[in-house]
Amino acid sequence: MKAREFSFKTIKIWRVGEESGEPYSIIYKAGVSENTVTSFQYYEDLFDIGYKATLVINERGQNLPGTMPIQGFEKVTVELTDYKGDDREYEFRVWKVGNRVEKERSRSYTLGLVSAALLANEGIFVNRVLEGTPTTIVGKLLREYFKVSDVQMKLQESVNSMKIIPASKSPFSIIRDLQAKTISAGAEPKTKTKAEVSSGASTVSSDSPGNVSQAKGTAGFIFYQDFDGFHFKSIDSLVSTSTDKFNGSGPVASYTYQAANVDATDAQNDRKIMEVEFKNEIDLLKKLRQGAYSSLCCFFNINTGKYEEYVYKLSDMWDNMAHLGAQKKLPQGQVTLSQYPTRILSTVVNHENWYNGTDIASNEDSENPGDFTDYQKQYLLQSIARAGILFNQQLTISVTGNLDLRVGNKIEVKIPNQIPHAEKENAGSFDPEHSGIYLIRKITNIFDNRTKECDTVLELIRDSIGYEESNVK
Repeated sequence: MKAREFSFKTIKIWRVGEESGEPYSIIYKAGVSENTVTSFQYYEDLFDIGYKATLVINERGQNLPGTMPIQGFEKVTVELTDYKGDDREYEFRVWKVGNRVEKERSRSYTLGLVSAALLANEGIFVNRVLEGTPTTIVGKLLREYFKVSDVQMKLQESVNSMKIIPASKSPFSIIRDLQAKTISAGAEPKTKTKAEVSSGASTVSSDSPGNVSQAKGTAGFIFYQDFDGFHFKSIDSLVSTSTDKFNGSGPVASYTYQAANVDATDAQNDRKIMEVEFKNEIDLLKKLRQGAYSSLCCFFNINTGKYEEYVYKLSDMWDNMAHLGAQKKLPQGQVTLSQYPTRILSTVVNHENWYNGTDIASNEDSENPGDFTDYQKQYLLQSIARAGILFNQQLTISVTGNLDLRVGNKIEVKIPNQIPHAEKENAGSFDPEHSGIYLIRKITNIFDNRTKECDTVLELIRDSIGYEESNVK
């Protein structure tokens, strides 16, 4: 096959509870029902658990919505062959039927499809004690409630142990709560603080950032599902492009934006950007309101009567983070904005409510903090800001269908420099601001059964600008 070409093999659907037997219907079979399926779109999102898809069906005679009928949670498989000749099989559950139109004994409708785990999660509520590191807890939840094998789990180690009672939360909600509290193995939490403290009926307040302690270390994890399985990884490891302390990896592919060339080889077309859209590149007011540069969080522990304030400054943390762009130093304007908090958060802490033990639940102020220390006071703000600055630069590109790409992968983007040719010798051939390595935030694979072509749309993000050429082909 040529670049972009694909072919469906079969699309099948099963009744709920009959998945081990023969499918209720073969919606599509190559050479038999070529016009039954109009299009198939597959989606992955780094910040949205569970892959999704839509299947547009145009049928005559069978009337699946009426005869089956389709009521949700039916199993659907899509088998196809990509342009390289590789066979792939996608498995989903139906979550909705939409856009149904009846006309002259034919009907068209769209099946909304999601991963089985995403639907199953909605009916699961956890009420038992969960103990261990966040990584250990994530693994236990996936194995017990979703029967996920170890091969399908890519979970990065974390260092902070905890013991929690979720209080009737779904597994994915529990994991979402853990993301901001999870500390990567390279972090070094403080065992004693210098924050302002009070107890009893007295009140402590701080009007000056100089009176609060600074949270240090790196935190912030992302939990997501792609075609290969489930991932629980630190933001720094996703952003890192080398096997440094963050244990990252380099880009998996390189794409170049260039004019159409009828003489181009298939290999050249495979790596050509057909369209590029520059999304919001900076929104200073939004960043300030998010506390991306500096924020303050007030904690009051109702068990101990202790009040503490923690401040986060991006300028203090920038050099300890991994970055995708060539901009290794924080711009002076952002250094200035980091001097005073622009967002204030407050929370009531009640560790004894969830800690199932005889000792103090959270005793990180002591010389021996113990096994179940809650370090969220030190890391919560940094974790929130770490996720926020990932969107400093955003691109959307359309490329030849590439089914090997996954969210969480990094790719190199090359955009030609638009300055006059005479100036390119010193400035370089590629745009120094927008070219470079990006993280794939969202993937949309679009399969058009009428043209037999597949395109891939990639939403890309990164936390800093600047182009550094990589060795990826």
